[in-house]
Amino acid sequence: MHSNDLKELLHLAELQLTNGSETEQLSALYLLERSLVPDPPSDPVCSPELMRGVVANLKNKAGVKPATKILLALCLAEANRHVAVEAGAVGTVVEVVMELDGAPAERALAALELTCTVSGGAAELRSHALAVPVMVTMMGKMTGRGKEYAISALAVIYGSGGVGSDDEQTLHAPPEEVARAVTLALQGDCTARGRRKGAQLLKALQEYGRIDSTQEGNEQP
Repeated sequence: MHSNDLKELLHLAELQLTNGSETEQLSALYLLERSLVPDPPSDPVCSPELMRGVVANLKNKAGVKPATKILLALCLAEANRHVAVEAGAVGTVVEVVMELDGAPAERALAALELTCTVSGGAAELRSHALAVPVMVTMMGKMTGRGKEYAISALAVIYGSGGVGSDDEQTLHAPPEEVARAVTLALQGDCTARGRRKGAQLLKALQEYGRIDSTQEGNEQP
């Protein structure tokens, strides 16, 4: 699609998502799905308002399927990942993904992994109180790519530069419990990348467990 046509389409969709009725919002989502998903442009100009409209529809049963497709297509362009984080995509995916199954759940987790490649997205995920239990649950119930994306999200939480001594994340879940869940998940259907990420995550959990017990023993300020 010509870039001017795309800009016009995105602007029209933004107006409908911001001010339209539920029917108009759904038609805007389907329009975006038809335009963006088959051939995602490398640098779509996505406004914060448009992204907020897409993210809001993740909480809408009627709109969630096209919304997961559009969010993933938009997040393929790195510039849009920052916009998605600002629009609350990380917290929204964490809060709704357990209600999704199959392809929509997989797409939501894929979009989450992409938003976590920018520092703001990774920080949002680490600070979300439900992130660990939700990702552990999704890792257990998803197969293939979906499992890989959930493992990847946990790797962001516990991986390098992750949980710091002044981070409240330490209260979320004992690393040994997460490690047991990861080990169990890796015994099932998993991609090669998922297994590599899982091995890295188990190593990070081991390190994290050591840091955690040291801090508990020393009670450093």
